[in-house]
Amino acid sequence: MKRFSMALAAVAFCTLVAADASAQANLSLRGIGLKAGVVNPEDLDTTLGLGLVFDLGTIHPNWALESYAGYWSQTEEEFGAEFGIKDFSFGAKTKYMFKTKNPTLQPYVGGGLGLHVLNAHAEIDPVSIGGTVVFPGSSADDTELRVGFDLGGGLRIDRGQQFAFIGEGWFSVVSDASHFSLMVGAVYMFGR
Repeated sequence: MKRFSMALAAVAFCTLVAADASAQANLSLRGIGLKAGVVNPEDLDTTLGLGLVFDLGTIHPNWALESYAGYWSQTEEEFGAEFGIKDFSFGAKTKYMFKTKNPTLQPYVGGGLGLHVLNAHAEIDPVSIGGTVVFPGSSADDTELRVGFDLGGGLRIDRGQQFAFIGEGWFSVVSDASHFSLMVGAVYMFGR
């Protein structure tokens, strides 16, 4: 009888906790935005990055959820050879929103997972000596899908009910294509 009472108490406790958590969750597409900034890929020069942000609401009052799509590309040329990489990424991030005295300013830290469609291409110009082609040149192109892990944080500034501005920095760990990005953007909110 004692075990039955303990099991019943545990079920009641879990039910109350789950009900409280679902009552606090506010999951829906709450806003969409654009962001742009600089991306510093591993072993390449800094380049421009662009992205879309989808605000998916909160899973708890301090925990926000967002999905994103991003793009950056960098090409370098040296000694008649050209190498470039493009990264199309799609993923989701969970952010812990810190409470401040000013509710329109919300610093955050977070992490997430993303899928990265990496396209690498290389091209070597033909080499000729005295009008005779010694090396005809070559090119290669390869596309791979890789999983990446994102870690970072930023600041969200709410401007009324319609717009929020973001400034953030993220480090994305991706095999052979890890990169750091600093982005700024604006999110149009659909209403709260």
